Amino acid sequence: MDRQLLEPSQMDGKLTYMYDKTGRQVALLPARCKLGRHTLGHSQFRAVVRDGEPHISCLACATDTADHFWRLTATAPAPDRAELSEELYFDLVRSRSQTALTSGDGRRA
Repeated sequence: MDRQLLEPSQMDGKLTYMYDKTGRQVALLPARCKLGRHTLGHSQFRAVVRDGEPHISCLACATDTADHFWRLTATAPAPDRAELSEELYFDLVRSRSQTALTSGDGRRA
């Protein structure tokens, strides 16, 4: 996969939330990097909120010029806790990976 073909996205999707047993809100973050290569639970990652927008960065992908961070739309203030979710963002990871694989000569397909 040519990482250079992945241009930074405007927004990747919506941040998903759940409530724990005590009723506290928990943010559910993507469990894989945006390129689908790394499991964020096993690789180092950084999650920050900038201007109310969650950014989840895969530090393994950040070593080159790849589009290495998720940009998600938040619909609530940042909760105190977050967990990783493989299932909720699977379609977004697959879609980004397929875009890179179907690019032919350096131009988007």
